[in-house]
Amino acid sequence: MKNKRKLALLALVAVPSLIYTAPTTSASAANITGHSKTAYIYDYTYYYNANVSNVVRLISNINDTTASFQTNLEAANKAYDALTETEKQYVTNYSTLSNHRQTKVAYRKLADQIEEKLASVESTSVYYYQNVMETKDWYNTLNAAQKSFVSPESQKILTSYITPNTSIDKVVNKIQLLNSSRITFHQDVADARAELNALRRYSYVYLPAGIEKMLLDAEQLVAKDKAAAKEVENAIAALSPKTSTAQDVQAAKTAFEALTPVQQQLVPNAWTLVDYVNGKYDLPKGNGSKKPISSDIAAVPGKTTAMTKNKNTYTAKINVADTENSADRFVLTTKSNMTVIIPPLGTLLNEDTGVMEISITKKSNRITFQATLNEKPVEFEANMEIIINNLSPNASIVRTNTFGKPVPADYTVEGNRHFIQTTSSASFLIQE
Repeated sequence: MKNKRKLALLALVAVPSLIYTAPTTSASAANITGHSKTAYIYDYTYYYNANVSNVVRLISNINDTTASFQTNLEAANKAYDALTETEKQYVTNYSTLSNHRQTKVAYRKLADQIEEKLASVESTSVYYYQNVMETKDWYNTLNAAQKSFVSPESQKILTSYITPNTSIDKVVNKIQLLNSSRITFHQDVADARAELNALRRYSYVYLPAGIEKMLLDAEQLVAKDKAAAKEVENAIAALSPKTSTAQDVQAAKTAFEALTPVQQQLVPNAWTLVDYVNGKYDLPKGNGSKKPISSDIAAVPGKTTAMTKNKNTYTAKINVADTENSADRFVLTTKSNMTVIIPPLGTLLNEDTGVMEISITKKSNRITFQATLNEKPVEFEANMEIIINNLSPNASIVRTNTFGKPVPADYTVEGNRHFIQTTSSASFLIQE
């Protein structure tokens, strides 16, 4: 018993400021020192003054799942900061306070993420209802303490009744107007689906017969467009200045030009292809056999030559030599109401010799014309002509640039014949 009393006495001597003093009335204390005495309590283990005890109690009252979390944490922080450095050493649950402070930071970050998502879509957008409902689902997973960090304005939106900013009639009309040839086709399909999903989440929706299938068919076309564009994207990405040949570049270019304008806009590295086509890189010659200096089946200037057909593509060859001085044109015919006129070789700007490859492909209303010499694009001073027979006099023709965008084409009309003029390879669209 004596040993215990000695240990207690030593503890009190070690921290004089926390020594227990006998209670005195405020009057007697004032008479003796002029200052009020600090009251201390004993909890069977340590001696605390009232300030320390109050902080310990405030920390114990914090619950990080209730709406009072922020208020209680703020009160505990304020009381703790008011302690002296010596008193702070006797706050036995300070680690709990520290953990709550870190929790507050995490809750604030979570609330910011929710508010960012809520504000990510304008209230006038077709996606607004869907975004609010998704954010509301997220918000409803939070506990009361976490919700208290979300701003009152956002809480009002997330706890209020909301209806989609569309209607069944609008959705049906939007689906019926979907057009796969429009540049905005993919976005139109996505918007229609978003509005339909919003309506279905809001209430039971009955669509007229066939409307749902129209949307599903459109979504399948979108998937096919993306797949076709991805193949071309991969082909372009595979090009390398060190290993790719002009033939590889031409293959990628041909694949790109075969895409529809809607598909072409999905190819993110189209500009890379443009660099290769424009000769930005000095490509290796490749390991293939040399092109012949001349062809035995080449077209003869001044005479009509039937082009060779392979599926939808017609091809012909023209020999190009240094001694070429003929002033006659080449007339190349097809069985598809198309004739190609190549001007005299004296107007050819390419300086190479060899065999010129001419090809023309017609798929539906798209015509792709190519003229190359030693796998390089051909360009003339004079116009090459593509004559298309049996078109309506009211039909118009536009040229598509490298990115599939329609640009004006140079052509004339004589009755039911359209004469397209071009100095280089190009793709054209017939609009009837």
